[in-house]
Amino acid sequence: YSSAGITSASGVISLLDEPQMELKVFALNKLNLIVHEFWAEISDVVDKIEILYEDETFEERELSALVASKVYYHLGAYDEALHYALGATALLDLNISSEYVDTVVARAIDQYVDQRIKLCDEAADITIDSRLECIVERMFQRCFDDAKYKQAVGIALESRRYDMLESAIMKSDDIQSMLSYALGIAMTLLQKRTVRNTVLQVLVRLYTNLSQPDYTNMCQCYIYLNEPQTVVNILNKLICASEEELLMVFQICFDVYESATQHFIDEVMEGLGIKTKKEEEP
Repeated sequence: YSSAGITSASGVISLLDEPQMELKVFALNKLNLIVHEFWAEISDVVDKIEILYEDETFEERELSALVASKVYYHLGAYDEALHYALGATALLDLNISSEYVDTVVARAIDQYVDQRIKLCDEAADITIDSRLECIVERMFQRCFDDAKYKQAVGIALESRRYDMLESAIMKSDDIQSMLSYALGIAMTLLQKRTVRNTVLQVLVRLYTNLSQPDYTNMCQCYIYLNEPQTVVNILNKLICASEEELLMVFQICFDVYESATQHFIDEVMEGLGIKTKKEEEP
């Protein structure tokens, strides 16, 4: 069904007033195809479409919601567009590249991030709409399918979805690069310390589980986490391992000197049995 040659949606709209359910469904299917062109005309009867959505006995409630969502999108009422998009459930195809889909998804992610922050950071007593969560989950999957792992990392960090942060990193073609990317974002964009520390702990675990553990970046995380004794333990392990590990030991010591506080440096030196400046003073 094409809108080519059609100058008005009035004929299709009139079918919404027919008593037969089949004609209402037929009308909704046609309106869904031409809504982006005739949205202004359809907006005059959007209340009728809403009534069909609210009728729990109506077999095509999701289709009603989808049409209503598209109408509200064109009207610039994006909260209402998202509200009805949630009602459309699986009929909302996130794989279609369009301004409508992009706008609704962006609105969904913003709302989800806002609620997740309240839930995780502020311990607010809220329940997140499972339909909203479903859209975000589908968006994560789309990122994975399209190999847009950095986008997935960004959404995961904003929404405190540490499980998806781990998935985005581990599914990527270059795990080491994605770990560095996530670490960079965590240290520059995450302002709340508790959130940043949780992310760093996730990254430490991933660095540890690499086929060749990345002790250098691991220790960088421990510096930010203020865990000098853990750095001492790693250095002692590397010192006793082999001569090849000595370069890594030097690199870690340099990072500690460059990035850590004096107190942290003193703790590491004491842990390694090296006299600090204070101890050397008479």
